[in-house]
Amino acid sequence: MIQDIFRKDLGDFESYSAGKTDYKVRLNANESFTNLDFETRKEIGTVIENSIYNRYPDPDALEVCDLYAKYANVLGINVMAGNGSDECIQIIAHTFLNTGDKVAMQSPDFSMYGLYTKVAGGIPIEFPLGAELELDVDGFISMANSEKVKIVFLSNPNNPTGNIIKREDIIKIIEGCKCIVVIDEAYFEFYGESILDKIDFYDNLIVLRTCSKIGLAAIRLGFMITNNVLMSELKKVKPPYNVNSITQSIACVILKKPEIIYNNVKNILAERVYLWEKLSCINGIKLYKAKANFILVEIPNALEIKEKLLKQSINVRSYTSGKLLNCLRITIGSREENNCLLKNII
Repeated sequence: MIQDIFRKDLGDFESYSAGKTDYKVRLNANESFTNLDFETRKEIGTVIENSIYNRYPDPDALEVCDLYAKYANVLGINVMAGNGSDECIQIIAHTFLNTGDKVAMQSPDFSMYGLYTKVAGGIPIEFPLGAELELDVDGFISMANSEKVKIVFLSNPNNPTGNIIKREDIIKIIEGCKCIVVIDEAYFEFYGESILDKIDFYDNLIVLRTCSKIGLAAIRLGFMITNNVLMSELKKVKPPYNVNSITQSIACVILKKPEIIYNNVKNILAERVYLWEKLSCINGIKLYKAKANFILVEIPNALEIKEKLLKQSINVRSYTSGKLLNCLRITIGSREENNCLLKNII
């Protein structure tokens, strides 16, 4: 039978499902609620119209990397572009993991860390967060070293909790863990603090960034930023032509006008304040720290409320087990979307 040649260790895997996208109010995927303005879309249209479609793209997306480096205040040679930060995670796993190697991560945290670890033949080691979804830094370092992990993955701010790890604690982890430490700063723009300035100071540090949360989810573009030694190893695994020409063209237009990103983030932060204030007035719910473009809400009968919202064509993220069983993760929406949610969540 054909199944006999399938990988046995993938037998219990389930394919990732992002869910339906036809809800009127989409507050489940941590996207930006603001589309690009007309003039920018018009400029992008012209660029795409003049693109060359019969040739492969720049294999290293050099212009994009240089522009992002300027935006992030690092050197272009320290930046690698990926087909979303998901691909960057996958490249890291395949670069450093042998079969049976262990990888440390928080629980809960971004699910792709565990998935790509398993696909690469590694073993995810999950460290449970505390009662307030905080990380016991000393305990985490002790666990990582006792398990002799090859890689540490940490999102900061955390997805899905929204909590942050303080800079001094991140440095403590980088210095204390005898392995590659990956800090995923997907939500950096909504928090404002970064560890990027340390990529050349520590030989084991990799930082991830993405364009998906700042208004460009459709083009699938992420970045790895690290020192020259690690970069040379990562390039051995990176597929050629991994970022298509259209994505590169659109990204160049936006990164040459960073004020587009700044204004988008400003609007999201304003709505985060509004939604937080309104949700905090509702009896019986608990809000966790909001340092990203979403708010995690602990609420009785969360799954029932999720179904109630779906009937009104409002989608939020729910969880069926673990510490987040009674939680909903709510992406910051537009004022209209937020009011629609507030009207129906009670």
